Amino acid sequence: MKPIPLEPLDTTELQQKYDDWIVFVERSHHGSNPRINPGDAFTPLSKPLSQSRVALVTTAGAHLVDQTPFHVETVAGDPTHRILPDDLDPSDLRFTHTHYDTAPANQDPNCVFPIDRLHELVERGRLGAASPVHVGMMGFNPDPSPIQDDLAPRVAGILADAEVDVAIMVPG
Repeated sequence: MKPIPLEPLDTTELQQKYDDWIVFVERSHHGSNPRINPGDAFTPLSKPLSQSRVALVTTAGAHLVDQTPFHVETVAGDPTHRILPDDLDPSDLRFTHTHYDTAPANQDPNCVFPIDRLHELVERGRLGAASPVHVGMMGFNPDPSPIQDDLAPRVAGILADAEVDVAIMVPG
């Protein structure tokens, strides 16, 4: 299959959207503390996707029915994570979040945690393998300090231990 060429990004427009979003967050969320990445967030693949191990990382508040739900009774958010095994039954997933309507996710987990689509891509040879573990988080965290200082390095370690080549970030 021939790759689809991408249009060049209009960084001026993207910057304006980001700036507008920051103003909205600062105006509407208690304790917001936005961060700017000190460098590029893009890392090119070192091998083809068809040879890569892929993990899902979602901020949709995904957890298993027998795991502790995310804490949503606070304006500070919940900077924790849940390990989701690759062999999970999607009907055992729950979504705890207050900043989006979780009803569609609870009805069809694949809309925010596309585990079935991931497995289909592995079966078709488009991806090398699914990671043995995936990660669920709750995306509402107005102060990114605990994410930057603790959660992100911990999740990166979990994915490195699982020998993940690619993490697909899926918002809620």
